[in-house]
Amino acid sequence: MPRGRRARLLLLLALGACTERMTAPGQCPAFCPGGQLQMGDTVLTDVIVRDSAYAGYRQAHEGQALPVVDVPGIRSRAIFRTFPLFDSIAPIAGDTLKVPIAVDSAELTLFLVHRDTKASNLTLTIYRLPRDIDSTTTFAQLSPWFTDSLVDSVRVSYLLGAFPFYDSTVGDTIRSDLATGHKLRWDHATEILTLTVPLDTMQARFLAADTGAVAFGVHVSADSLASAALGADEYPARDARIRWYYHYTIPDTVTATPDSVVYTSQVRESAFDSFVLDPPMPPLDPAALDTTLAVGGVPAARSLLRVAFPSFLRDTADVVRATLLLVPVEAVVGAPGDSFSVVAHPVMADLGAKSPLTTSGVPVSAARVHLGSADTVRIELTDLVRAWAFDTTAATAFFLRQVPEAATYARIRFYSSRTAFRPTLHVTYVRRFPFGRL
Repeated sequence: MPRGRRARLLLLLALGACTERMTAPGQCPAFCPGGQLQMGDTVLTDVIVRDSAYAGYRQAHEGQALPVVDVPGIRSRAIFRTFPLFDSIAPIAGDTLKVPIAVDSAELTLFLVHRDTKASNLTLTIYRLPRDIDSTTTFAQLSPWFTDSLVDSVRVSYLLGAFPFYDSTVGDTIRSDLATGHKLRWDHATEILTLTVPLDTMQARFLAADTGAVAFGVHVSADSLASAALGADEYPARDARIRWYYHYTIPDTVTATPDSVVYTSQVRESAFDSFVLDPPMPPLDPAALDTTLAVGGVPAARSLLRVAFPSFLRDTADVVRATLLLVPVEAVVGAPGDSFSVVAHPVMADLGAKSPLTTSGVPVSAARVHLGSADTVRIELTDLVRAWAFDTTAATAFFLRQVPEAATYARIRFYSSRTAFRPTLHVTYVRRFPFGRL
């Protein structure tokens, strides 16, 4: 090796050895600050203030599901009316001449969005109802129709046990009852059952005066645990619907060619749907609203909780976890095996009962509530509390509401801040490290 290159190599090695033995003040541990992270865990018993309960947000015809229940003490029937069809059609586009249609048959589609999986011999029975049903219709008014206007019965448990056919195009399983023509499609992703019921012209009566607007009611029965729910028009693409199969004639007025017949079909979805209860759900007592926080039921009730946000969670601490603790007044009453979620939904502005719910950007938290239980309900609010600590202009309030709303007989009531079992906030936090302090 040349003498000059050897000298440069020795110089670099000497510098490297010097760097490893550096004792400058920036070397740890002299440069690293002392002290330890300080964790805190506390239950804030007085941060929930001015909480209030309000009733009447959603009615039965505004819910996302139609419960059908027949258990001791609770009965519910789903009802719906379809949009009208038409009684004549222009055979040629743009032609003012119309010809009448002749209905051949129909096909009713129901979406079973919830069922008690422990129910045995689960059956849905369909009845014809008057076409003037509306949101004021009661269970008692429809009782005669649910006695002598039978249309068909769908044996859901039998279909679930029938030989399956796999539809590879959409990944669903299809089962059929060859004797009745009933079909069941099982969506494995959503666990929703689609029931298809063929109807003849006596079961689905097409009357020109009503242009095919028909109304049906659905009753559930089972050997035990007769409880299910149908999709409603507020549930995207899951409302009951009817497909009319019909034909019409295109007359040939120019040549001697025989008239041609066109066979086709049209789908009509629900124009109105709801459910009726027996006994009707009792209204909330104004005195009860003053001492308890009601959530759910029909009409739906919500409770607004305001939070006196502690300043130390903004100034000197970072939230690790925050949990809302709610104590029920009593066990929740409803159909066995049923359940629902209680959601803590932040508001955009605190306007009392009319406070608008946030639509995006702020986390929404939920807890599952099981019927027959009076256990403390815990809702994780970590992300929401962190968002409040970051944004000092945000309204520190949220609504407790039921999901699905106005779709079940169940209603839960919690103790308010005016009682000994008031709502509390359990917070785990860490004190911010005091960088720069000696």
